Amino acid sequence: MLKKTLFCAWLLVLATALAVTQENGLSVDATTNWEKQLIHSIISLDTRQAGIELPSGRSAALQILQMESPTLPKDSFFSLQIDSLHQLGHYIEDGTVPLSELNTLVEESTCAPPWFSRELDRISMTRTVPLPGIAGLFIRHTAPQPVPVPLAEAPTKPFTGILVDARGRLPVHGEYTRESIRPALFPRIWDTGMDLVYEKNMVDPRTARDHGLVHYTTTTDEQSYRNRIGNDPLRITARGVFGRYRTDPVISREDYLKIVSIPENRTLLAEGRIVILCDPEALENTRLGPVKDRNYYVVRRDIERKLAATPVQRMDFSDSWQGLKITMYDIRFVADTAQILESERGRIDIVADALLLAGENASFVVEGHTANVGKPAGELNLSIERARKIGEELTRRGIDPGRLRIAGYGGTRPVAPNTTDEGRALNRRVEITIDIENNRQD
Repeated sequence: MLKKTLFCAWLLVLATALAVTQENGLSVDATTNWEKQLIHSIISLDTRQAGIELPSGRSAALQILQMESPTLPKDSFFSLQIDSLHQLGHYIEDGTVPLSELNTLVEESTCAPPWFSRELDRISMTRTVPLPGIAGLFIRHTAPQPVPVPLAEAPTKPFTGILVDARGRLPVHGEYTRESIRPALFPRIWDTGMDLVYEKNMVDPRTARDHGLVHYTTTTDEQSYRNRIGNDPLRITARGVFGRYRTDPVISREDYLKIVSIPENRTLLAEGRIVILCDPEALENTRLGPVKDRNYYVVRRDIERKLAATPVQRMDFSDSWQGLKITMYDIRFVADTAQILESERGRIDIVADALLLAGENASFVVEGHTANVGKPAGELNLSIERARKIGEELTRRGIDPGRLRIAGYGGTRPVAPNTTDEGRALNRRVEITIDIENNRQD
């Protein structure tokens, strides 16, 4: 819990610093190219906003940009998808990955020479961080974990690699919906019986660090990734997708047995000889984190003023790595239900009014959390139902339901110890993250 407290304190400092840098004309736009396994961060300085005249102030502009470029991109990296349950920020928050290691990785990344816009009103430079470098922060094992061999076997032959076609909208395992797969640093592969086929500890650690667990691509031209899967791969059509963030392909039981029935094919897993074929929009230039530009800070200021005008107990407004966030602590429901007590109506009124200030096209993620009382399945379902109920209340107050996304995490993401009444009250909360991206004008 001390690590989480320190991380939150660091975020507060970072949010303040980012607000100051925005006022001084600095901004960051980070995107991920999963096919090329790179994160590109463009750090820009608006010279007019910074009060710098060009070309006479060229040296001063360059000095500011070079001084700030190693530190500014890190906030956006926190939204990088790591696995089916977590983004990078979650692992830094709980101390799994030390923030200092991410700092070092960014500071040592490739930095391209700066360039000026044609109008000489902006100077920019690019930092490029390889995704395998970030993956290396998580690799702790020293040898690949043996692949479990099932009792059942299937006729098969030695293959040179595994190609999983996961294009299109796939059935979400355990849910009545279809969605497209999303890339992650450490996807798992499951069979339709939910036996685990593949995960990061099965891969040789050097391979995982240097090349990643899988290679994502949009092209069916196997020649372009022949070095990964060879000339005679096992070609698989994904039967579904799994995970909270839809990162894990699900394959048939028959294909699973073709992989694990003989040692030659089990070795393919240890060598990471896997390619996942995805839709283009899933891989190309996926934006990382909220763009904290002038519009972002205008919305932040307006909401701060609104909430300050009507102080509310057990509520917090923060500038987090996920974006602007309103947190309602210890929301009063009828015990073990999603029915909101009448005393909470006024607090929800104020939250709805604040959210409407984000603009007519903003969207919102409503996340439910519970205290951990040792009933994970019930806690997860209850958190989802309570988040959904808050969403319904916001809709009654003028927010289009199409702008809301509902999620629940049970007691898996505590912000306080569950050993005290005060701690459990803090963990019983709903977090509403504001996405103002759609309000931007090109």
